[in-house]
Amino acid sequence: MATTTAGNTGTQKPQFDRMSETAHSAVDRAVETAEQIAGRFGERGDDLLAMKDDYIESAREYVRENPFAAIGIALAAGYLFGKITSWR
Repeated sequence: MATTTAGNTGTQKPQFDRMSETAHSAVDRAVETAEQIAGRFGERGDDLLAMKDDYIESAREYVRENPFAAIGIALAAGYLFGKITSWR
């Protein structure tokens, strides 16, 4: 077990305080940056979700109108995915 002497205690406290302040300022900067990024993505997030819904709906319409082509595309994509993941 580590013990401290009376001489080390006086110098360790200011070092600990400086390290603590440095850590707090780094965390504060990280939080600020994260908030800025989240704000940017928040504005674009709604647009991206709407685009996703549009793409899903257009894919559903394509499958309804062209079921055999959709099956062929799915088979080809599955085959390619299987080939890519089985390479060593």
